[in-house]
Amino acid sequence: MDSVANNRFVGFALIALGVFFLMPLVTSFEFSFDMWWPLIVIITGIGSLTKNVVWGGLITIAIGVALLLNNLDIFTFNVWLLWPVILIVVGATIVLGYTRRPRFQSPANGSAGTTGTYDDLNVTCLFSGAERRIASQAFRGGQVSTTFGGASIDLRNAALADGAATICVNAMFGGVDIRVPDDWAVNVQVSATFGGTETKRPEPANSKATLTVTGSCLFGGVSIKS
Repeated sequence: MDSVANNRFVGFALIALGVFFLMPLVTSFEFSFDMWWPLIVIITGIGSLTKNVVWGGLITIAIGVALLLNNLDIFTFNVWLLWPVILIVVGATIVLGYTRRPRFQSPANGSAGTTGTYDDLNVTCLFSGAERRIASQAFRGGQVSTTFGGASIDLRNAALADGAATICVNAMFGGVDIRVPDDWAVNVQVSATFGGTETKRPEPANSKATLTVTGSCLFGGVSIKS
């Protein structure tokens, strides 16, 4: 499903829920918002799945279903037990993602002045923060992963190899700030679940390079600045 169709799906689903929740206030229809509100969480998770954000969507749906079953007294449990489960799932996601990650050729891990393969930038934050200032004149991109942490990537002194590069960002309960030169165009293709992306810079009229930012956010955010 493309992004337009996905946005329409989520939009219509939320409109339907809004009408459903509004009816008890303006009609004699009886409906308990306190009981059925997890449907919002479930629909948000389905919307993430349509964007191919599999892990984020499944986790969100599982949380919504668990909360709904608890509210309906079908399967009761201590809601606070969800947080340890979320931590376990997030940890498993990190482990699985790390084992599938290719070996990197750049020993400096994308620090200023280094050049190398596409994966020159390799930042992973777990309950911590990281800062990288890239000065490479042939930067090819890489990946940034934050879980309960944050990362700041400064590319203002860098130049892109062949005029283009891609950074894959995965933010779970964390945030990523990316600073770029004023004359770069930035193409943001990040899917967000209970999070978002924000661009705090004007797009240049005549760009000299294009940076593409892909990935996903789960209870996190990505900010693009100059």
